[in-house]
Amino acid sequence: MGGVAAHEAGQGPGRLSAAAIGSMVVGWLLGAAARRVSTRTGVSDAEAYGSLPGDDLIAHPMAEWTRGITVSTSAERVWQWLAQMGYGRGGWYTPQWVDLLANRWVFGHRTPFPRSANRLLPEYQHIAAGDIICDGPDYASYFRVARVEPPRYLVYRSIRHPRSGSPIDINDPESPSKIEKRLRDSGTYVDFTWALVLHDLPRRRTRLLVRTRAIYSPQAVRLLALPLGLFDATYGVAMLRAIARRAETIGPLGAS
Repeated sequence: MGGVAAHEAGQGPGRLSAAAIGSMVVGWLLGAAARRVSTRTGVSDAEAYGSLPGDDLIAHPMAEWTRGITVSTSAERVWQWLAQMGYGRGGWYTPQWVDLLANRWVFGHRTPFPRSANRLLPEYQHIAAGDIICDGPDYASYFRVARVEPPRYLVYRSIRHPRSGSPIDINDPESPSKIEKRLRDSGTYVDFTWALVLHDLPRRRTRLLVRTRAIYSPQAVRLLALPLGLFDATYGVAMLRAIARRAETIGPLGAS
């Protein structure tokens, strides 16, 4: 009887079962995998932790995501697709469902985004620091070109509301600064950089890296970091693949 009682005591509520421990371990492993995917995909440790152009613009990010892909063509050919990016320009090469979601959920428009270009656009090949690049209908959101060095890197920066657009008057040079100040003063904003970087590889190949670094307010926005990172891993990788496919299969401007 004493042995039975001791066995039953060992199975009491104060002792975790093997199944419970196993579930905890699996949950921890899945959580760790999700956190990793949310912050990095397709990159080595050196790429994930190494510095990239524009990192100093947000020196102490509250969120950072790095994605990468190898493109089987030269950096010069990839660059032409990056230079023309933007709403109303060449597009962002993102899946149509992403464009539709952004248009409805963020900008409140039911009309779809213009489709991303499947050809190079000569009129959008010049891009310079200080340019304002549209990121939604009627400049509901936008990027500033913070730094650019063709054909090596293009760094955007944007300050916007985390849920809705912050339209600017593109005819007023002071409008972006006014909107950005208003957002900071309100205490609800996301301030982020988006860097697209090209590195040469042997055999006429190129590494295309994209990194997002952000600070935000209020602190509650932190709750969105994981789901937004997983969302970025989905459409960000799709964007990189779309750029690679175009650069690899469509001839560059000026080719005879």
